[in-house]
Amino acid sequence: MKNQIEDPEIVVTGEGKTYHLGISPSDNLPKNIFLVGDPHRAFLVTKYFDNENFSIIQNREFVTLIGNCQNLPIAVIGTGIGPDHIEIVANELHILNEYDSNQKIWKEGAQPLNIIRLGTSGSFHQNIRAGSLAISVFAIGLDNLGQYYPFQSDDHYIEIIKWQLKKTPLSVINPYVNRATPQIVSALIQGCRNIGLKENYPNGFSLGITASAPGFYAPQGRKIGRLESIAFPKIQHILNHISTHGMEVINMEMESSIMFRIFGELLHYQVGTICAVLANRKTGEIVTPQEYHESIDRCIRAGLNAMKILNEK
Repeated sequence: MKNQIEDPEIVVTGEGKTYHLGISPSDNLPKNIFLVGDPHRAFLVTKYFDNENFSIIQNREFVTLIGNCQNLPIAVIGTGIGPDHIEIVANELHILNEYDSNQKIWKEGAQPLNIIRLGTSGSFHQNIRAGSLAISVFAIGLDNLGQYYPFQSDDHYIEIIKWQLKKTPLSVINPYVNRATPQIVSALIQGCRNIGLKENYPNGFSLGITASAPGFYAPQGRKIGRLESIAFPKIQHILNHISTHGMEVINMEMESSIMFRIFGELLHYQVGTICAVLANRKTGEIVTPQEYHESIDRCIRAGLNAMKILNEK
């Protein structure tokens, strides 16, 4: 039966459809893929598609939209929130890109994917304004998923970050660190400049380290009601003292760490993240509803520009 799962390890149907994303080889997933947490945000990207004739694949909490932007085939996947969702998406994109479900073999020489996360985040850095964009050069994983995908880095700058983390109370959770693909970072910088944004300006963009938490409240230092007894109430203060190569922790979200580990370091795909900064928890600044939509739109346009640049090289 075509819809029957045949292997409990590689969970695809007889026609090669992945278990969670619901995408099959016949859907012709392109190599250029944007990941967004909020499925609604995925549809905001389609505003820039060449036409309204795009594919919509919905399964469980995931939505995938496949179309063209300036004649460039792209896909946008609404992943939902958190590193666990990204781990599922990463494995199933790996299957779709490299596994031949008919012959039950892994293909050799598969083309690497271009993966860009268009996200939202908060900041606790004094100089990062709400409404600006943050480009991740490195990501600190405060989740435990990285321990399931071991990787030994020889990156000097990563080792500096890890060494600093070991000297903090966060060492008990064994944070891991990974780097975005430099080509993606460069393309995102140029993508921001192409839409008129300046580095380190209000409503501009910044480069730095992203901290990725496994949750929104306690893992990001929020004490809510009777849940005020949390492990790291000063996590913002701790992370404010982490830096490498002139870069500091500029924002906090929930996905980039495991993205960089699986897509970048292990699969050798090109991967990066650009986030809209919606609030600064140090200054108390938060975007208005209008500013929210404008910053999300800037993030999308910068990402689309970056993807175009990657395909011109």
